Amino acid sequence: MDELYYSALDLAILVSARELTEKEIAKFLEAVWKKDNDYLAPQYRNNFRKLILDTYYWTHYFYNKTTIDAEFPSIQKDMFDLGSNLEKDNYTSDFSGLDLFFKNMRIRIVVDGSKDYVRIKLRTLLKEYGYKRRSKMLVDYVNGCMEFFRLKAFLRGGVECEIENVDIDEMLTFRVV
Repeated sequence: MDELYYSALDLAILVSARELTEKEIAKFLEAVWKKDNDYLAPQYRNNFRKLILDTYYWTHYFYNKTTIDAEFPSIQKDMFDLGSNLEKDNYTSDFSGLDLFFKNMRIRIVVDGSKDYVRIKLRTLLKEYGYKRRSKMLVDYVNGCMEFFRLKAFLRGGVECEIENVDIDEMLTFRVV
């Protein structure tokens, strides 16, 4: 479950999606570091400077992704000439994943603090990440993420529910418990 801790890449994705200014990025990272430090990847828990530098590195990549990706073939050729191999998928693929939804949700609740919940329809959640139905493996992964981030799902009226048992069109409310 180490991949569920917030990495600098995860935070850069969230920062890029929010289109924050430099000052806002610094405030956001400081808030994450102070309020949700236990969920940061171990190398960042005691080193705020490293968290900022690594997140800015990835943020720079996302803001300049088109230019950097256009240069990738020449970089790949140079690496090959030096006797090394550079895997394209590790650098040019879409980095978002279902775990990022749960990371973002926890940050919105714990760090942003404007609301103590996040609401989403199960169908919308699955569709957003390319799933059409719930498989056992998907439900197990979702439940693992929810357990790791201490999240519970509720139906309208505050009734606690299990993802595998709710109707796909149900509105779910997620809370940190």
